[in-house]
Amino acid sequence: MAKLLFDDRELRELRRQCLHYNVFPLFLSHCMGGDPPAVYAVLKPIVDECVTQLAEMSFEEVRLIVDSVSAGYRQLLLPVERPLTREYLRRVAEYCVAVELQAGYSPVSEVISPLPNDSEVLTACPELRSRFDDDGLLALTDDLLLFDGGIRYRKHFLHYHQFLRRGFSSNPNFDFLGTLARFRHETQDSNSFRIAIDHRRIINFDDYRHEMELDTWFGPKFDPNKLDDPNFVGLTVVARTYSNSLDSYPLEKTEFLWKTNEVESIKTLEIEELSAASNPHEHWHINRYVHAKRDMPNKTFRHFDGAAKVYAEDSYRTRMSQHMPNNIRPAHYVKLFRIDGAIDLEDWLSLVSMFYKGNEMVIEYFDPELFNNEIRPFRERMYAALNK
Repeated sequence: MAKLLFDDRELRELRRQCLHYNVFPLFLSHCMGGDPPAVYAVLKPIVDECVTQLAEMSFEEVRLIVDSVSAGYRQLLLPVERPLTREYLRRVAEYCVAVELQAGYSPVSEVISPLPNDSEVLTACPELRSRFDDDGLLALTDDLLLFDGGIRYRKHFLHYHQFLRRGFSSNPNFDFLGTLARFRHETQDSNSFRIAIDHRRIINFDDYRHEMELDTWFGPKFDPNKLDDPNFVGLTVVARTYSNSLDSYPLEKTEFLWKTNEVESIKTLEIEELSAASNPHEHWHINRYVHAKRDMPNKTFRHFDGAAKVYAEDSYRTRMSQHMPNNIRPAHYVKLFRIDGAIDLEDWLSLVSMFYKGNEMVIEYFDPELFNNEIRPFRERMYAALNK
């Protein structure tokens, strides 16, 4: 049976760097753009070697390789079509590496010891050893600054324990850790704090931005060339970076969900922005929402509508902990406009962007070049000016 061969030592180093930079196997291909550099430096040679092996295989052998990939990754590689292009083989290679990485990415057995003998943190910062108690908790002193994603210590950035992550493996539980950080800041004169960390993970604090930029994206990026590809579907979540008090809409993230069905050659898109839980409007949370239908054979949008989803304040945190389509229903659904007919892509993008005025995450998703060249630098400068 066709099988790719991997160097175990290289895979272990890739896993090590991915843990440091909080890169999950599903999003490994995003690192092929070169960021973060420490992950890319290890990943690229592994992918290149896999591409070389795939190029020497027959069409049937490549198809067997794709068939052996787990369903979640396989759907991103189907259909397998002739001719096998270099670009396609590289995609296969990237997801095959992700499957190998997933197999031993973050086992529970490595994080159940309160103070492991093999600690990357203590190797880099041996002076911290005396600050851990018998339960493995790190005493939080003035030189340890809490963020919702981790802890700053001098020039380093430490990660929270795996069991403080959503599902015990995903991103940190930002809601809890952000609340804890604020509570510590407000009461540290009267309370003492300790917390568990992940001894396998540590990076330079200057690299913390790279990690947060990765964390702000979950799911595939928008590709206009695949707009009419029925297999290019799924959920993408974009979180706001550099929030500030001058934002007209206090938002935390925006969800984009593409779907198809077997009955019609129609691709649907739902977009919902999620307002900050700390900023209700008279005990309500109001999220702008868009629904669109793409006629793939005719390459046009045949339906487009917008609405406001209104959630009660006491149930909104439940919505914030969920993703489309498995989320609670709003208390009220207020339709705001509807267009039916034929809408070309440029007109549609303009309408979507204007409807979501004040939500730069929509621009980040649909036009990352514009966002990175103009909007991100502006938000960075504003954030720095307001947080001096």
